[in-house]
Amino acid sequence: MRLEFARPLVFGAALTMAPRDIAAAKVTAGEAAYGAARAALQLHGAIGYTAEFDLSLWLTKARALRSAWGDPGVWRGKVLTEEA
Repeated sequence: MRLEFARPLVFGAALTMAPRDIAAAKVTAGEAAYGAARAALQLHGAIGYTAEFDLSLWLTKARALRSAWGDPGVWRGKVLTEEA
């Protein structure tokens, strides 16, 4: 569900290129991807951590991209402080 709510924000940020829209898309998409990977890990259990299963790759990528270029708190602050 979070991924579906993140999609329009990402598309909107790509159209406007406004700093506030980009920050909102970054936070929403990063949190959605990380949440989906964590939920998938809970569903699959210990097999999700094995290198043979693609979920470990997606979890690693989602974790890295979530905090790339600043943690989510930094980007939430930009949503609040950037001018529209």
